[in-house]
Parts: sequence; structure tokens; C-alpha cells
Amino acid sequence: MKRIAMLIAVAALLNACGGGSDQAESQATVSNQLTTARTSANGSLISGAGDVDSAGSVYAIEFGAVALDRISASLRGAKGSIDVWVALKQPPAAARQAARIDATGAKLARGESNAALAAVDAEQTSTMNLLASLGVEVLGRVRLSHNAIAVRVDAAQLPAISSIGNVVSVNPVIHPVLALAEVVPYVGAAAAQAVGKDGRGTRIAVLDSGIDYTHAAFGGPGTVAAYVAAAGVNPSNPSVPTTDPRASTLDGLFPTAKVIGGYDFVGEGWPFTPRTEDPDPIDRQGHGTSVGHIAAGFGGVASGASLYAVKVCSAVSSSCNGVALLLGVDFALDPNGDGEIDDAVDVINMSLGSAYGQIEDDLTQASSNASRAGVVVVAAAGNNADHPYIVSSPSIAAEAISVAQTQIPSALARFAALTVSPPPAGQPNPNTNVGIQDWALPSTSPTAGQLVFVGRGCPADPALGIPVDDPYVPVPAGAPIAGSILLIDRGACNASLKVDRAAKAGAVGVIIADNVPGTAPPIFGFGGGTNIVPTISVTQAYGNALKLLLPTVPAVKASFQLTAEVPLVGGIVASSARGPSISKVSIKPEIGAPGASLAAAVGTGTGVARFGGTSGATPVIAGAAAIMKQVHPTRSPMIIKALLMNSAETQIRTNPAASAELAPITRIGAGELRVDRALALEA
Repeated sequence: MKRIAMLIAVAALLNACGGGSDQAESQATVSNQLTTARTSANGSLISGAGDVDSAGSVYAIEFGAVALDRISASLRGAKGSIDVWVALKQPPAAARQAARIDATGAKLARGESNAALAAVDAEQTSTMNLLASLGVEVLGRVRLSHNAIAVRVDAAQLPAISSIGNVVSVNPVIHPVLALAEVVPYVGAAAAQAVGKDGRGTRIAVLDSGIDYTHAAFGGPGTVAAYVAAAGVNPSNPSVPTTDPRASTLDGLFPTAKVIGGYDFVGEGWPFTPRTEDPDPIDRQGHGTSVGHIAAGFGGVASGASLYAVKVCSAVSSSCNGVALLLGVDFALDPNGDGEIDDAVDVINMSLGSAYGQIEDDLTQASSNASRAGVVVVAAAGNNADHPYIVSSPSIAAEAISVAQTQIPSALARFAALTVSPPPAGQPNPNTNVGIQDWALPSTSPTAGQLVFVGRGCPADPALGIPVDDPYVPVPAGAPIAGSILLIDRGACNASLKVDRAAKAGAVGVIIADNVPGTAPPIFGFGGGTNIVPTISVTQAYGNALKLLLPTVPAVKASFQLTAEVPLVGGIVASSARGPSISKVSIKPEIGAPGASLAAAVGTGTGVARFGGTSGATPVIAGAAAIMKQVHPTRSPMIIKALLMNSAETQIRTNPAASAELAPITRIGAGELRVDRALALEA
């Protein structure tokens, strides 16, 4: 250990290395120190810095440009405490199996995976001894899909870490963002299920926020009481952190016949509390439950497949823990935890990602290794819209299937117009640049009344810092609320709650004015409320023009209505991310699927809710991959991907409401899923 301490001290000298004319002198000083440090007590030269195994193998400290090049460019200039993955040289079991498959077509024999695991463990143990001398905090380590240690360390120590001879790379820990009845027949899955091809005998690992295994969609009891018993929290507010032990214990409700296993690698409170682990992957956020239902729940694409609930995203964050994710990939390769990867799942689903995906991302590398070892990895392209290269990692892994979102068969482009009398100065009349809310659709008949501005219009919600209802202060003064169309500012609470309150007050319609500049009016998700009246939204500029008009006219009249509905089936969704991959300039995404479904709603027992984005499209492809694995169990993930791509529907348009222009390959890849056609191909 004295040798280790001496060499770590030498490595720390890298922090003092400058640029320009001072650099050579600094490197010479380090070189002299290194020679001294590598001399043992008896005067003989030793080979490096730390024990690898009981035989005393050691690693050399390396300096200069080679070592510094191991640090991700995104970490250059970093300061303070940061979380990084330290990747090491020994190939993990997944990489060894991939190499064996490439060379011979055969997988590792039983026992060989544990041998690879032992070599990785020895290397990691030795490296952690070195890292301890740098004052790092170990956050976790992965050993099957990837060989890496996640640590929290002062950025000033990165050169020292990169100088350890067996370190391959130092990359930031990335926390990716969480990117049926109609869809299943549309993509050909119903036809496949009708002849017994429903994924039976296959297993899908859903790396997400967990699964509500008490829901009837997974064969659970289907009651709210069962969910509370499993989660220890009232489903009316499932995102509140809890210390109730029911959230981290099995309680006799898990596993089930459908959700046959899983694990919680993140806990309930991250990032506000440290990441924790427990055996209960109950979902308290909802995302993973919907994903699992679409992939393989009852009524899902692969309704005969089994599920593993691998919880890597907490209920209190829109991001997923980067350490938990890699631990989740490891779990998917070895669900029974015996060190052998012969029980690896058939499919991994990750409805998440990090924009402008990097091949150097450790999750991308782990995904590649898992796929090359025989697991079909399916990941979301992302919801960052039509921007070149913005497609997410880990979907940009060459071996993974990157999924775009297409429109559901019933999707419609709706157009509306707002007429104001007298019209606001400098604004079009009628105004067709209005936002339509799916949960408060205008009618084809006019919604008409006096226009009255009332302010922000939020109902009381102490949790949002709104102790009482926002006062309605009518403009013009004294104008009636009942029977009027209310102009309400965006902000502070959900738009649907503003509409609910307005409806209770007797308003016949609502216009929500944006509170930030922009050319497109905002679209809002439904956030609660039971009293809904027709609602549209307008830009800040148009809203401001209305506010200037209202005090000057005794009674401004407004009227709005739907003017047209155009089918969007066969089109790409505008928010679906564009490729190609920025790292390899390769085609990503590779295939699309409808991403808006009614899927199981967490904590409701039997309820469903609208769920969409590429998060909803990804499990459609994962379910299709499970069906393909049922029929072709020995085919590699790349062959499964090729079958799905080669059978895809190519006539997919960028915007069917505007033109017949086909979507470019960087938006849709090979086309839209048709699993029945894929099954008909010769494998």
C-alpha cells in the first residue's frame, strides 16, 4: 500500500501541470518523481501502482497527453464535485460473449461468465484501492454489461484518475430524461397474436420507474387497496417521497405471474436524497407502468411475454439515475444474480435518453455489449424534434434499435379560428394561429360571448404557494364572468385547473395567453379538473394586444370554433427526434411506431391514461422484438432488427396535414413497424 500511496501522490502532481513553455519542465519533474516512486524498498524497480490479484500484478501510472485524452471532452474545465464513470480494461462477460459469438457463433459456456466476472472484480478492487487514496466516493459499479466504477470526486483529481494505467476512459455520469387498443392492430401485432405469436416464452426488462404490478393489466388484484399495500402511499399523490417500508419491501404481492422479477436500483427520493436499493420495484411515478403495459401487459403488443421491472427512475424526477441505469443493464443480463449471463432477458426497453447522444456514453457502451451478447436493446430516439443530430443515447448505440414516434391511426390535425369584434390593433382577424387543447376541444359550432380578462386565474393550492384562489379582477371593470369567454394568463398552475375553475364560475369558454414570447401558441397537458369548457391558446403578443383593447371598449365580443380536421395517420410526430447519430454519422432512428396509447395508470387498479412520445413508441418495438424472438429464438439482435426494418412501411410523411412529402430517413429510418410483415420474411 505504500507503493500505491506514493504513486497516487505522484499522479496528483498532474494537477500542477501547466501549458506552454512550463509544460515540458512539469512533465520532467513528474518523470523524475515517477522513477523514484517506482523503486521498491530494496532498490529494485517495480512495475506500477496497485495489486490486481493475489499474485501481486500491478498497474502503471501513465502521464501526458495519452492519459489526459482518456478524460471526456465534456469534463474539460469542470470544477468542484462531479460524478464520473471510470471505465477499465478487462472485458466484461457481455463483451467476452460478444467476441465468442462473432468468432464461433456460440455463447460462453457455463462458468466462463463467472471467470470473466472474477477478472473484472479483481481489477475493480485494485482500482478502488487507488481511487480511495484520491478521496473519491464510490457510487456504484457494473461488471457484466460494462466494466466501470461510478465515483463522486473533485474535478481536480480527474488527471490523476486518468493516469491509472488500466483506466480506459473517464466520462460523466449522465442522467437520461424520461422520454394500445388502437395501436396493436395497426402495427400488425393483433394478426400475429391471433396465430399464437404473442411473445410467449420471452422476457422483457423494462428499465424505467418500476411497474405497478398490482394493476389488472399485469394480472394484479386491480384495486387501489392493493397498490397502497405495495407502495405505502396514496395513489392520489404517488410522487410524494415516503419512508413507509411498504415501498421497499415485497409485502407478498411481488413477483407475479406477469411481472416475474425486478429490482429497485434508485429508491424513492433521488435526486433529493441519495440513491438507494431495495428488492421492490413498485412504480410510484407512472411512466414505467404505462411502458410495461404497452410492451407486454394484457392487451399489449407482446401480451404473452413476461416482464422484469427494473426501477432506475424515481418518482420525484424527470431524469433517471445514470448509475442505476447501468446496474439495471447488468441485472437484465443476469436476473438470478449467479454471475452467469445464460439467463439474460430477451429484450431490454429503455424509454429514455440523453439528447445529442454520444457513443462514448457508458450506458451506450453497456447497451452495445448487451446487444452483442444476445439481448435486443430498444431505446427511444427522444422527443427533441426536428434538429439534426439530436437523437438520444443510448439509442445511438450501433447495435440498439432507435425508435421514432409516428401518429396513431385516429390522430387528427385540428384547425381553429378566433374572431374578435372589434379586432385588436395590428393583429389578424380572424386569428388562425391558435393552440387547440385535446382535453378541451372547441366545437365546429361557435363558442361565443363577451371577452373578459381576469388575470392568472389559478385555484388555491398551498403546495404551489397559492394559499387562496387568485382573485378574478375583470377587465373591463364590472364585466360578468358567467356567460363570458375568459382571457387568462398562463403560469403558476396547470392550465386545465384554470379552465375547471372558469367553468365552475359559469364561463362558456377560455382563451389562455402565453406568458413568454414566441410565434406558436402553447399546448398544455391535462393536469386535472372535472368541469371543462372549450379552450384555445394564443401567443403572448396576441394576448397583450387583447389586454390593450379590453379597457377601451365596453364589451368586446369573441367567438372561436374548429374549422377543419385532417387525418395524420402515416405521419411522423413533430416532436420525434431527428438523427443521424452525431458520433458515427449513422442512420438513427431506425424505425418508428405509434407513440400515443391508452395505457395502465399507476395506482388506479384498473384505470388507463393517455401516454405518448417516443417513450410510448419504444415499447411497441420492444414487444415486436419479443414476438420475433419467440419465432426466431436463435437469431441475433441484429437479425431481429433487420427483419423489423426490412418489413417496415415506408410511406410515412413529415406532415400529412400540409403535404405529401415523405419523412426523411433521419426522422423515420426504415419506416413504421409492421410486425406481421416481419414474421412473413425469411429469417
